[in-house]
Amino acid sequence: MNKFASSLQGKNDQTIGLLASFVGQMFYGLSFLFTSVAQQTASPDVQLALRFSISFIIMSFMLLNKKNRTSLKGRPILPLVVITLFVVAIYYLESLGVYYSNSSFASLVLSIMPVISLVGAAIFLKEHPTRRQVIFSFCPVIGVILITLANSDMGVVGPIGIAVMILCCLVSCTSRILCRKYANDYSTFERSYATLFAGSVCFSITALNSVSWDVGAFLYPLTQPSFLASTLALCVLCSVVGQILVNFSYSKLPVVKLSAMSTLSTVIGVLAGIFILHEPVNALSLTGSALTLFGIWQVNRPDKEKA
Repeated sequence: MNKFASSLQGKNDQTIGLLASFVGQMFYGLSFLFTSVAQQTASPDVQLALRFSISFIIMSFMLLNKKNRTSLKGRPILPLVVITLFVVAIYYLESLGVYYSNSSFASLVLSIMPVISLVGAAIFLKEHPTRRQVIFSFCPVIGVILITLANSDMGVVGPIGIAVMILCCLVSCTSRILCRKYANDYSTFERSYATLFAGSVCFSITALNSVSWDVGAFLYPLTQPSFLASTLALCVLCSVVGQILVNFSYSKLPVVKLSAMSTLSTVIGVLAGIFILHEPVNALSLTGSALTLFGIWQVNRPDKEKA
């Protein structure tokens, strides 16, 4: 009876984790839309700095709720610091990689993360996927590659761009493994709050430096209605709600499922571009989207119980 109850609870946790990951990745997918609008007014550095700073302020107000109050007294802080710095490093490396190559190549390299994460989880977390999960984890990878090839030209890619994007891929996979490993040591709120704090500090320094420490120029985009609306959407939906939901899913799902779900944001981004921005669509991008969704479903589909 206890074994049955434990099994039922495990299935419920997986369902809740999948739902949280799905909604979180959906918001992440919409972030491409909001970011494209915001960057019509501000540079990527300034846009990131204001996004993370406002999000950090929002979560700081959430501390007024007693349920969200936290204390790290008596607990090791180093793992949390490492996790947050890895997340910040991912943003920097992605931007640097695109600068030294292009967005198409960056997307192609990052698309292999589910497979690398799967291997890393098996080695370091002892989370061994089933044969079906291993096979179908390649579907989202191929799907993202097709979407990328359908929408851009690869252009010229230099050795620095290749090296940076490979490093970004490894850092991102390591970050997922660390988040999964320490998911039960720090609350969802703690991990999300620490990430936003680190991001707001690091990105604000970079952004202020890019405008010669002119605070007026740094804050000017907030006076533009389109930037303010898109940035607030990014802050509330993506950086706060999305971050909390995805961090929550780390405590409920194995890395193989988390990695497969992460590719969903690419499909959401494509669909948002088609239906909201009225971007052109082609058969290759639709095929890639379908293959990605099929792979996600197969990786997360429960195995048939033996009689």
